[in-house]
Order: sequence, then C-alpha cells, then structure tokens
Amino acid sequence: MDIRREFSILIVDDEKNLLENLYNFLKDKGFNKVFTAKNLKESRFKLENNKIDLIVLDLMLPDGSGFDLLKEVRQTSDIAVIILSALDGIDDRREGFENKADDYIVKPFLPDELLWRIDAVLRRSKKIKNEEKIVLGNVIFDKSKGVLEKNGEEIPLTATQFKILDYLSENINMIVSIDRILDNIWEDSYGYENTLITHIYRLREKLEDNPRDPKILMTIKGLGYKLVKEE
Repeated sequence: MDIRREFSILIVDDEKNLLENLYNFLKDKGFNKVFTAKNLKESRFKLENNKIDLIVLDLMLPDGSGFDLLKEVRQTSDIAVIILSALDGIDDRREGFENKADDYIVKPFLPDELLWRIDAVLRRSKKIKNEEKIVLGNVIFDKSKGVLEKNGEEIPLTATQFKILDYLSENINMIVSIDRILDNIWEDSYGYENTLITHIYRLREKLEDNPRDPKILMTIKGLGYKLVKEE
C-alpha cells in the first residue's frame, strides 16, 4: 500500500479556489483522506470528528487567527502542523515555530514544494512507522544502521542507495513509478532517470545473487520498480 494512503490531512484556508486545488492535488498524489475547512469553527469540528495526522494551516481566517488553533492543538496533541500563509514577517515565523509548528511556507507557493514538506514532516514526526530490519531473500536491510547484511557481513550503502531502498521498502511489493522515485529521492534538485538506473544497478550488485536476473529489486517494464519481499 502506498504510504500516503495511510495518512489524513486537514487543509484550513478561507480561499475557496486554494482549498479545491489543494484537495484535488493531494488526492492525485495518493492521499486518500483529505479534509478541508474554511474557518476555525469548521476546523475544530473536523478535528473532533476525524483522525487527522497533519494540518496545513492558514493564519488569517474569518473568525480568528490560525495561531489560536495551533495553540489549542498543541495543548493536547502532537499532530503535525504546516503553516501556509501570506504573512512573511520574521515575527510571524517566530511565533509559528515558538508554538511548535513543524514547518512554515509563505504564499505564493508551489504545490510540489508543499508535497515535499508534507512528506518530510510526516517522516520527522515519526508518523511513518516501518520495520527496522526487512528480510529480502537472503539479505537483511537494516535501516537503523543503513547497511545490508548478507552471509554474516555488513555491506554499506551510499546515502542515495539508502534513500532509494528505504522509499521502495515503504511500498514493499508495490510498483513504484520512476517519476515518484525521482520526486521523493531528489527533493532539493531534479533527479534524472539515467542516474536512477545507475543507482538501481549498484543496489542490485549488493542485493542480488545474480544482478542480471534480479529477484528482489525488480524492473516492471513501462511502469517502474518493485522491491519484493516474500510473505
């Protein structure tokens, strides 16, 4: 199952078009549970009646400040909160982080940037829980050490190899498109398919008994890659 399907997001903003656009964007990117609210009253209702993992929060709302909601949430919960606001002053940012916002994005913004921040915040807040060790054939992927264990020996992974394997393991036994891998591994710059192919080949040299006939890190022609774990 795609990890994004497990998490629910509440978008709080009084701009109707922004709400609709973000709702559709996040749905398209794999988030099944996306809720919206136009003001504080609706936000409180949605929070009381749904399990929310992350809030995208505007500050200037018709019935009060988003800071008020942030303070209320922090009294009882560690729900991840990303502030999304046109307020770009240093005092606004400081108040956001002093009240334990996880991130602060200034409007106008790129939807893809928000998506990257959401993924990063969910990881940092440890809402994505995975096995520390994953058995892949006769190889063990030890996430805590960032190594592979094979025949009693530890095989080191480069930073990029670890990120690719970690992301594929979050979608174990599922096909992951090349575009999704590029978007998630190279968050701060553009990734290229040829570069990814090279990293996949190097990973297979460490994972597979025969890298030319892979059984663990599979290419699904025309679709992407799949990390295979026998149940």
